[in-house]
Amino acid sequence: MLDGRKIPGATMSETLLLPSHTTLTLNQGLVFRYLEYGSASPSKPVLKKLNQLIPRARELAQPQVLSRICRVGEAANLHKDDLPKPIQRAELLAFGLCTVGSIIEEEAKRLYDNGEWLDWMVLNALGAAAVSELCERLGYRIFDWAAAQGLNASRGFEPGSGVGHWPLERQRIVFANLPAEEIGVVLGPQLSMWPTKTVSFLMGVGARISQGNHPFSCQGCKRIDCAYHYEPAEPSTAENTEESIGPAVE
Repeated sequence: MLDGRKIPGATMSETLLLPSHTTLTLNQGLVFRYLEYGSASPSKPVLKKLNQLIPRARELAQPQVLSRICRVGEAANLHKDDLPKPIQRAELLAFGLCTVGSIIEEEAKRLYDNGEWLDWMVLNALGAAAVSELCERLGYRIFDWAAAQGLNASRGFEPGSGVGHWPLERQRIVFANLPAEEIGVVLGPQLSMWPTKTVSFLMGVGARISQGNHPFSCQGCKRIDCAYHYEPAEPSTAENTEESIGPAVE
């Protein structure tokens, strides 16, 4: 018990697979971000191609998600100083791994090799938007889980992301705490992930950390000239996730 709030005693571990009937939103604002248009609207040919390829992207995407919430002391390969500063007082850690599989990127590569560069560019952005959307869904689920326990949950910290100032080397910690092979994700020797349309992250949960307004935001990142930079104008809620922007994905 801490400040009147009970910290769960058992490890919560689960694998989340989206139902086959679930369709990704792939809202245009999110895709524009990965096309590096920011808040501007693409040209008519790009918009036409985007509308043509959205159904194809939904067909090719293989959305899979892993999550694990555990006590800090139960996390593998973790030292207290390894955590991002904002969550070093967290009692629980939420690890997340999201991927849309390799088929969508293989199709994008085929388009590139065939010289269909506009199609490649748009489908690549759709793949990035798809995995970003998955991360938001998982992030809000962790928010909801924490709230049900009477606890706070931080924003998500991605290894190597500028906004979190969390070194890429911490990627090994995330993979030490999730069975990535169950969803076909591999961590390479240079700490890159395959399939490439994959995002890993960590969130802090507890009574002694601040509640995040949004699971993923660029607030605090000094790279304001980044094409992917986004800060929510006001706190987001799980009900309006279609209007929010997720984590950066290459």
